[in-house]
Formats: sequence, structure tokens, C-alpha cells
Amino acid sequence: MTTPRAESRWADSQLIGTVVRSVWQWQLVVGFSTVAVALGVALLDPQLFDRLPLLGGLALICLTTTFAIVMPWARHRDLVVVLPFVDTVAIGVLSLADQTLGYLWVIPVAWLATYYSMAAVVSALALVFALQLSRWWVPGAPLTSPLETMIVLLGLGFLGIAMNQGARRTRAFRLLIQRQSRQLDRAVSRMSAHEDRANGLFDTISTALARVDDRGEIDLANAAYRRLYAYDNDDYRHPPRAVEYDGYRGRALPRDMTSTARAARGERVDRELIWIYDAGGDWRALSMSIRGRSVRTETGDDATVAIIQLDDVTDTELERREQRATTSAVSHELRNPLTVIVGHTDLLLDRPDLTPGQREHAAVIEGAAQRMLALTRSLLDSHRTIEAADEFDLSAVAGATTDAFAPAAAASDITLRVHISDELPVSGDGFGMRQVVDNLISNAIKYTPRGGFVDVDAARDGDRAVLRVTDSGIGIAPGDVDKVFVPYFRARSATASGIAGTGLGMSIARKIVEANNGTIALESELGTGTTVTLRLPLTRAHREHLGGGDT
Repeated sequence: MTTPRAESRWADSQLIGTVVRSVWQWQLVVGFSTVAVALGVALLDPQLFDRLPLLGGLALICLTTTFAIVMPWARHRDLVVVLPFVDTVAIGVLSLADQTLGYLWVIPVAWLATYYSMAAVVSALALVFALQLSRWWVPGAPLTSPLETMIVLLGLGFLGIAMNQGARRTRAFRLLIQRQSRQLDRAVSRMSAHEDRANGLFDTISTALARVDDRGEIDLANAAYRRLYAYDNDDYRHPPRAVEYDGYRGRALPRDMTSTARAARGERVDRELIWIYDAGGDWRALSMSIRGRSVRTETGDDATVAIIQLDDVTDTELERREQRATTSAVSHELRNPLTVIVGHTDLLLDRPDLTPGQREHAAVIEGAAQRMLALTRSLLDSHRTIEAADEFDLSAVAGATTDAFAPAAAASDITLRVHISDELPVSGDGFGMRQVVDNLISNAIKYTPRGGFVDVDAARDGDRAVLRVTDSGIGIAPGDVDKVFVPYFRARSATASGIAGTGLGMSIARKIVEANNGTIALESELGTGTTVTLRLPLTRAHREHLGGGDT
């Protein structure tokens, strides 16, 4: 904390620095005024130049001004006060030639009143009085009446008092403003330090946390959330590289059903299980909770924001799934022998030659087997799950991906257009194909300059579903088109653009498409754009429904 003594020392140093800077301002005013007087005399009354006091006064002021310019006042700041007194004497010498030149005393008196105490002003007035009296002993000097001398002294005195009081108030006000400014700077520094510590603590929390406003935009997230959704920085306008699904290897959630969209709508969720397919190609199970919180905005109004809390429960969920799979396998293996036991027991009970004791034992065996078979069936029913979707709608995948990348396209001033005609049911790996479509649309936006467009078309062509992604981007040279699907290859136009990339996206996309019995092709022209065409066979049921038959 700054002490009053330290404040006083700081104020004195500031005043000294200001006094040193005042040399240029005030001494130049005296010098320019003297030059103006010399020019006026030369034009109006040239005969005054015959008087020695005029020449002597002008010479003294010129010497003083030159001395003020070349003197290093920063090392001799205590001598600054001498200058206005020298100017006072020089003006007194000028007034011996013409008493009206004495009005120039206003300048040194104002100088002293602005930067020094009233004692300096009184000393200057005493010097003026002495110079006025000296006229009586200088031969040929114009005499002044006592009344005129009194008026000059009173005028200069009132001027000095007024300017001294005004300067003191100005310095006090400036000191107050500067003190408050330093206090404000210290308060801001403390707040910044507290905010940095709070953000540091926020980032150390292992639970993923994000704050979502009523527009569905993330305005704050900790490091765990950014790692989970693969955000590179604090810019949350672009869609995350991790995709949310309704289940393990299930269907990608549409944009209006994602966690941020539900939080923006004000939904309250408690430990709901969701799955994400992260940027590293791993599945993660998350326990999601969404809660509301009231905050104060910058305008002072109260607003409600949603807090998303995500706990990684992947290990626990995978262990449960394995337990269910094991139980299902054991139950399935038990059902067959139990069915055999029940069947043969029924045959025994149908025989007429059984004794009552044999029949009783056979009935006990049948009852026990029936109970075990019922238990096995209940275990199978309770653990029957769909491990993977064997059918997905390519139109829905294209629509969901386009919705996810719409903010990124808008932020880059790119027109994203979608043309989807009908449902396109396809057999295969739904989440893998979502990864392929994500990569195609992401590349189209990334390599398209501002003001361009990206078109996404999904339609049926015979017995196949066709997806085309067309952009007006930088394009690819003819010699590089055939190498696009080679792992780690990047076209020369891509490397020249300075956009980061690994060259793996298209090779991975081709492997996924071919694993789903599809084809992928690329056409491009340098400087014009690129079109990627994806073809997948429609499901047999859909082909039969359309009359396409099997191919």
C-alpha cells in the first residue's frame, strides 16, 4: 500500500518534471513575444532602436532563450526558477526605452504563479517595483507616476494570485485523478490475478464443464471439456471434432438434440448416458447433467445460463456391456441343453409303463428344467442389445453433418447449400459413414475462400445412394488428383495455402466407403473447385420396394 509520504514524494517528482518541461513553453513565449515587439517597433517606431535599453533588453532575452534551449535542465532543475526573474529584469530594461513594454511582465509573473509558490510571485512583484523605482535614477528613462506603478503592481498581483490558486487546484485535482487511476490499476490487477487463479483452478477439474447461453453458444469451458470435444482453442463457433451419438455405435444425434442445444432450450438433465466418437477414433461414454444458473451480465441484468457437466464413465459402461455380453452368452449356451432335458422328460412322462415313483421323479426333473429355462430366457431378454446399427439413412447423416458445420461456414462467409430429395437407407457402418461425410464437408469449407459456396447433394441413382459434395475452393492440380487417396499425400495447392493437415482423411474415407461396398471418386480443377462423389448400395428391401430388384 502506498504511504502518504510516498505519495508526496511522487507528487513532488511529478511537479519537478513539469517545471523542467515548462522551460520550453514559457521561455519560448517570452522569446517570441520579444521578437514580435522588435518587429512592431521596427514597423511603428524605428527610432526606438536608437535607445540603448531597448537593444540591451532584447539582447538579454535572446541570450536567456538560447541558454534555456541548450541547458540540460533535467540535471539542473533547481535553477529553472532563475529564468523568469532574468526575464523580469530584461523586460524592466526594455521598459526603460518605452514604459508600455512593461506589460510583458505578465508572462514571467504568470510563469512563477503557475509552477511556484506565492513567495516567488511576491519576489517577482518586489523586483518589478524596484525596476519601476530605478527609472528615477536612469537618465532619459520615461518616468511613471506612483498611481501607475500601483496599478501595475496590483494588476500583476491579482493575476499572480488567481493563477497560483488555479494552478494549485489543478495540481490537486490531477494528483487526485492520478491517485485514483493507480488505485484502479491495482484493483484491475488484483481482479485479473483472481481471474487467472480461478481459471487455473477451473481447468484443473477433471469433470468436463461448459457454460451455454440461451443462444446455444458456449462462452466458457474448462480444459477437460475442450480435450473431450477436441477444441483447439477458446473459439467455440466451429463444431467440435467429436460427434455425439444416441448409443454405442448408434446414430449421430441431430443438431437440435445435442447437449448444447438441449441446454439452450432450458432442459434439465440428471446423469443421462450419451456416447461420443472423439477425434482420436475412440468411443467414450459420458454421464451428462444439465443445470441452470443465474448470472449477472455486463449491462447489470440477470440472465440464466446452463451448465453442462460431463463425467467420463467409459470404463464402467464398457465393463457393464461386457458383463451383459457374458451373461447373454452363458444364458444362450444353457438354453439348448435345458430344452433337450425338458423334451426328453416330456417323452418319459408320456410312457405308460412308468411306476408312480419314476413318474414323480421325472416330473420333478421337468419342473426344475422349466424353471431354469424360464430364467435363461429372462436373462437373454434383459440383456438383448443392438451392438451396431446394420442400417442407416444417408440423407439423415448428410443433413446432420451439414447442420453441424453451418456455423463454421457462416463464420467463414461461405454459402452452405443442401439438396436432399428422399430417404436413402443403406446397409453398413453408420457412424463410420458419418466420419466420412464430416471429413468431406470439413475439407470443402476449409479449402474454400471467403465468399465461396459448398453444395451437398444426396439423391438416388438407380439402386444406389449418391452423395456429392461440391465446392468453389482452391482446387487440385491435374497431376495430384490421382494421388489424393494415397496416405499422407497432400496436394501442392493445399500445402501452398498454409492450411494445416495430415493427408490421411481421404485415404481413411476410401477404406470406410469400400468396407461398406461403396465407391468414392474425386474431380477437381485448380482454382475452380472440387467435387467428391460417394456411391453406396441401397438396402435390399428398399430396392425391392422401388422395383429395382437385386443387383
